[in-house]
Amino acid sequence: SSTLPPLVQTVLATRLAQLSPLAHDMANVAAVIGRAFPFAILARASGRNEEDVVQGLDELWQRRIVREQGVGVAETYDFSHDKLRESAYAFLSPARQRLLHRRVAEAFEEIYANELDRVSGQIADHYERARLPAQAIPYYRRAGEAALQVYASTDAFTAFQRAENLLADATSSPPL
Repeated sequence: SSTLPPLVQTVLATRLAQLSPLAHDMANVAAVIGRAFPFAILARASGRNEEDVVQGLDELWQRRIVREQGVGVAETYDFSHDKLRESAYAFLSPARQRLLHRRVAEAFEEIYANELDRVSGQIADHYERARLPAQAIPYYRRAGEAALQVYASTDAFTAFQRAENLLADATSSPPL
């Protein structure tokens, strides 16, 4: 599924394979979160204690796989290169991807409980990728409504469209 040349795939896979199991686990969760990932989301979604998360992140940082992004209140990290994130994600089984997307959505719900409008699009996307349309639809609707509040009509349309598509899929699928 990767569009990378085989040699580049091999180099990236080798870099990731050299990680300790703990750092590898942190890289997997971070890859599912996406672009910039807040420390709090990584910690909550990984299910690990703060010390383990810091140890795993330290190793990823020392090996230049991730870099610190934001300073201040929200500690944020990102992969040093998009291709590293893509490679880590590509090596996850579909079942593991869905599980981690659900955990990431739940982490956003918990950590941003007082500002859900700001992250509802991200939550919806993770629930959709976790194949949980019933959880994704209300968040897409909320994202659409929040976008309308700031006159971001294109974003609102996209969010409402995704909610509608998920709803249509859910109603046209025969029950299991």
